[in-house]
Amino acid sequence: MEHLSDFASAQDVEDADDILFAHPIRTVTRLVCACGADHPCPEVRFALMIKGTTSGGTP
Repeated sequence: MEHLSDFASAQDVEDADDILFAHPIRTVTRLVCACGADHPCPEVRFALMIKGTTSGGTP
């Protein structure tokens, strides 16, 4: 039999295995603005809004 610490029971270990199986790592790609915030950052959204209203709707 495996040695289990006092912290986790056999059921805890089994549950942890199930959780790790159900939550695999996945790669997420996101756009990041040069300022470091998610793109579009508030400044870019503002600029796009202004450009959209002043240039006939085309940013």
